[in-house]
Amino acid sequence: MRRAGFLALYCALSTACSKLVGLGGPVPPLVQFQVEAIGDLGPLRPPGVTSDVSLRIALVWGAQWWTEPFCILPPESDSAAAVIAAGCRDPFGFVPALVAASVPVQLGTPSTLPLVEPPPTDILVGAITSRIGYATLVFFDDRDSSGTLDLSMPHSTAFGGDGPPQEDSVDSTDVIYGASFLTMTAPDQRVAFLQGTFDRTSAFYPRSGCLPDPEDGFSVLGAGGFSAAAGITASLAGTLPAEDPTSCTDGAPEMTLVAVGAQAPANVDEVSCVERALDGSTRYREPPTDAPDLTGRVSACASLPSFDAGDQPNLIQFVVSGRSTDHCKGLTHYTLRGCRENVACAVPDWDFTSNPPAWWPCPS
Repeated sequence: MRRAGFLALYCALSTACSKLVGLGGPVPPLVQFQVEAIGDLGPLRPPGVTSDVSLRIALVWGAQWWTEPFCILPPESDSAAAVIAAGCRDPFGFVPALVAASVPVQLGTPSTLPLVEPPPTDILVGAITSRIGYATLVFFDDRDSSGTLDLSMPHSTAFGGDGPPQEDSVDSTDVIYGASFLTMTAPDQRVAFLQGTFDRTSAFYPRSGCLPDPEDGFSVLGAGGFSAAAGITASLAGTLPAEDPTSCTDGAPEMTLVAVGAQAPANVDEVSCVERALDGSTRYREPPTDAPDLTGRVSACASLPSFDAGDQPNLIQFVVSGRSTDHCKGLTHYTLRGCRENVACAVPDWDFTSNPPAWWPCPS
């Protein structure tokens, strides 16, 4: 397992790694994981999908992510609660950052997933003497036969102004059937890559209470999960939610079989959904002149969190969920006054408080 740390250091201090290309053979794997997809896909396939194109398991490195306040603060109305349910992803869920590798699989048959590179440094979290990356193993049907897992992102509604152009993307056609690490509130098996010593205080997908600490290099870790209530209580207290030590596991990749059970795609889609913002901040948007298309979306008027409102305590936001048919959940926040970088700015980029658009549904 220490081979990974040696190779990373060697590559950093020399040009040798770049000279491996063209030596007349494939690059040997840095590490190999033992994976297996299990379950019956028949009752789980989405409407219109009657057979599989290419079943695969992908190794996906995770992002360090914080949910936005609207999704975890107590909802002030039933309509706000409905928007949270429709538009907010699991605050304890795994968020993908990078698909590193994938292999074809057959149900009920173990396969080997080789990895030829460690995760890039921007995936790792922590100080240079103690940084770690976590990955999940995703079971999916590669519907477009691309040979990899294609990620999706939320779709916002239109907004006004002369800021950066709106970007959108087409949802992936891949069908997600399961993941070894889906959320911290359920048992998981995760791939870990550690450089240096392990930091037990890290809040990056924590496994507080699990011993022994993982070793330098690659490993396959397991944890039993904690409840959402325990996670929120610990966060408010500035601590980490504890795992049951008897649920914790730590194994070598070559010796540990990771079995990924099939689930309904609607329950596991989020594991393939990237986030536009990872820091928990809310991007408030200028309302467009014409009413946004709310077909298949849920919306509500809500107060701004006090730390966002600043000297505009009476400013009301209009929050819109993603479409019910979207692959990924998401929210769009509109305000009548604000800036592209800060809703409580002294000199606003837009101010419609005295003359809201005709379609504006909230108090002004």
